[in-house]
Amino acid sequence: MRAATLAVAIGALVAAAPPPAHAEPPSDGELVLIGLALALPTYGVGVVTHEGTHVVAAELVGADAIEFRPWPGRDRRTGAFQMGLTRVRGLEGDGERIFFYLAPKLTDLVLLGGYLAWYESSAYPSGSYGQLVVTVLATGFWVDFAKDTLAFSRHNDLVKATRLMGLDTEWERLPVRLAFAAASAGLGYVVWRGHERLFASNDVDRDAPPLVLPVVSGAF
Repeated sequence: MRAATLAVAIGALVAAAPPPAHAEPPSDGELVLIGLALALPTYGVGVVTHEGTHVVAAELVGADAIEFRPWPGRDRRTGAFQMGLTRVRGLEGDGERIFFYLAPKLTDLVLLGGYLAWYESSAYPSGSYGQLVVTVLATGFWVDFAKDTLAFSRHNDLVKATRLMGLDTEWERLPVRLAFAAASAGLGYVVWRGHERLFASNDVDRDAPPLVLPVVSGAF
């Protein structure tokens, strides 16, 4: 009897004990505010990556970078305002120039492809803050890829590349723009899934009562 009584007492204490403390996930509003705070450093990473890819592309074909400016400003030669600028010398032929202009788009594709593979793997962050950082970065790379779809300035990389391909008018460039738009839509869906998963990661019932399992004891 004493054993049975002791088991019941221990079971009651276990059932009445509060559950272990866990850090509460951030609210949707907190995620939005933190994401906005990350926008500026993410922008810096994006511009350095974009302009740095131009430099790497030039070096790969034997050209040399003579100017590297990963911040907004006006080109002193053309007067055009640009978010970043890389100027090189030594590019030979249209093929090398096209590769130089479109290299950042290839980098965006590689990084977003890596994001998709990570998203589908078991290594993807399970916590809200880890997902937030990854999703904000992926959004920045998507914006860098998609923005040229609706850019029509003669100083734009996509416009320069298509002119080298012999596409001098917007009607001639329309198939290229449609292809970019389709690719941007597909990549945008991948990033959107990341956003959905992020905000779903903190949807927990914080007012749910603790789970109490019945305690069964006996004595022999």
